[in-house]
Amino acid sequence: MISRRNFLLTAAAISATAVAGTYVAMPHLRRIMRPELDMTYPLGALQDVEMRNIIALCETLIAPESKPPVEFFHDYVNTVTQSERGFLKEYQRAAALLNATSTGMYGQGAQRPFVDLSHPQRDKVLQTLLWRYPANDRIVGKVEKLSAGLDAIALRIYVMGPLIGHYYRSPYGWAVVGYESFPGRLPLDPRAYTRVLPDKGVAS
Repeated sequence: MISRRNFLLTAAAISATAVAGTYVAMPHLRRIMRPELDMTYPLGALQDVEMRNIIALCETLIAPESKPPVEFFHDYVNTVTQSERGFLKEYQRAAALLNATSTGMYGQGAQRPFVDLSHPQRDKVLQTLLWRYPANDRIVGKVEKLSAGLDAIALRIYVMGPLIGHYYRSPYGWAVVGYESFPGRLPLDPRAYTRVLPDKGVAS
């Protein structure tokens, strides 16, 4: 029978090993949960085929009833990739990931670019790469980061997140939630606040 002293020493040693292992693993876990931008990667613009895949991604993410012109996202992506280091690589990697996944799912032995898929097919590609959950569900978000691929997590953080933010900061995004101007800012028409918002079909 193990003595109380030996038991305590063994338990302490196991705890110390676990803590040390966690400490050593922390940088690796951080890289998995939030991949870092490659700040050494040059600035530049996407190739046409890459841009068309990214525009197709944007069209999949936005509300179909409030669709901006192609230039809305095209100009935004060009501004980011030509002014912020690391983002050109992330957009290129995102376009390649979308192509590889769409080809694997729908190519049947041939190349099947993401841009050539139907809207439901594009949506299924994204569901294959990433989980769908409420934005405020941090627990599921963390579990996803541990289970999804590094490229998929980078797609969500550095490409999809900023694109969705760009959309919902614009009049196209405001219209989805029934506003004519960004909430908290004065609209051009001072009578806007006296009008009844349109019914969006949300159950009470």
